[in-house]
Amino acid sequence: MKKPLYILLICLLASGISSCKKWLDVKPGTQVLQDEMFSTEAGFNQALLGSYLQMGTGLYADNLTMTTISAMGQNYQTTSTGHPLLEHAKYNYAAPTVKASIATIWGNMYKAIGGVNNILTHVDQAKGVFFKNHYNLVKGEALGLRAYMHFDLLRMFGPVPTNNGAVNAIPYIKTFDKQVTPLSSTSQVIELCLKDLDEAEQLLSIYQDIAYNTGDGVDEFTNYTRNHFNYWAVKALKARIYLYAGNKAKAYQYAKEVIGSGKFPFVDRATFNLSSNQDRTFSTEHVFALSLPLTKALVDIRFRLDGNTSFQSQTFYLTSATMNTLFDVATGGSTDYRYLYNIKTSNGYSYSTKFWQDGITNLQLSNQIPLIRLSEMYYIAAEATPDLNEALELLNKMRTQRALATIVTPLTEITRMQEIAKEYNKEFYAEGQLFFYYKRLSVLPVPRSAVAMTAQTYVFPLPDNEIEFGNR
Repeated sequence: MKKPLYILLICLLASGISSCKKWLDVKPGTQVLQDEMFSTEAGFNQALLGSYLQMGTGLYADNLTMTTISAMGQNYQTTSTGHPLLEHAKYNYAAPTVKASIATIWGNMYKAIGGVNNILTHVDQAKGVFFKNHYNLVKGEALGLRAYMHFDLLRMFGPVPTNNGAVNAIPYIKTFDKQVTPLSSTSQVIELCLKDLDEAEQLLSIYQDIAYNTGDGVDEFTNYTRNHFNYWAVKALKARIYLYAGNKAKAYQYAKEVIGSGKFPFVDRATFNLSSNQDRTFSTEHVFALSLPLTKALVDIRFRLDGNTSFQSQTFYLTSATMNTLFDVATGGSTDYRYLYNIKTSNGYSYSTKFWQDGITNLQLSNQIPLIRLSEMYYIAAEATPDLNEALELLNKMRTQRALATIVTPLTEITRMQEIAKEYNKEFYAEGQLFFYYKRLSVLPVPRSAVAMTAQTYVFPLPDNEIEFGNR
């Protein structure tokens, strides 16, 4: 790609939805550059790459995984004066720090959505420029990403899902223009997500393999497909959405399809004892993950206590006693690989090493931020199946893979949900999924929180700018 086009791509992604008017009013020469970019397969490839990178900035390398959403899931002790996540953990949406985080989430998500919408605006007209089946892959991935990001926006800004399908939530934006998109209800957003995913599933079905590293070494569209929104990511996201919508039969169906695919082998435990290239994020189990080059800098600031004199006001940790309780150390959890190899203790405080980049030279392992895991499919299937015996088998399969003893007592409906909640706490620590799990089930209050919550506490308020300029 020519350098001016690359610069244009970055500018385009940086402009986002809020700057669409400026984009549409650009000089004709700039429009020519955009048309040139979308006149080649390489241009579409770069635009898609730009969308993935945009998903990292302030989003899945930050607020939507390790920081804001994890703090709201009470993953960290944030009570020290000056802690950057203190007000987030208290759900104090009026606090300036929380308002700033929410504005960043909203703005950057719709910027990233704008990027994929721009791809979708051009892809059908340029169908003839693609080689092999790359048209299907580009359009399928863009549709999948649009659904993925809108659904996460719904999980933040929408109401608790139970009996709130008609309540307005967020705009589902499908065009790249200056028009203000009306708010859609929870049910409408879910319907639109699933419609995009149905089309994505059909398009991406032409390539169902999962390349662990470099694919065929030539085709950039099939290199390390975990970092693409692939065919199986579509099915996994459908499982997540259907469970959120209360359709357990469909959630079970799609979760079992991912499990049964055999495409995502469990992590190789031998890597944990290596001096380098430890698979700390269990990369072979990633159904969909982002590769974000700034991961090390962000992680070292957040998850290193050793030698950090200001860790109590800056670093993300739990007391060792709380962490030991979370991992059931006193009742057999001390053998858990997630505890043994991903939790480090210093002077009575425990913190995650899951995202550390130390000693990683294997590109398959570096800079990986998991967004959908195989384990989640096991937990969804265990929750959604009407057969408690099958639920026990699914949970025990995951426990065995984490070096835990199996549960021998038959499950009741109550103990099923208790065991799944324990697994969400351990499996998705510092990944943000725990808050969404609590919200889906309307858990009041959130465990380890002293806040007297209501269902409304789970709902992010729209940013001030969106209310003002979007006439909300």
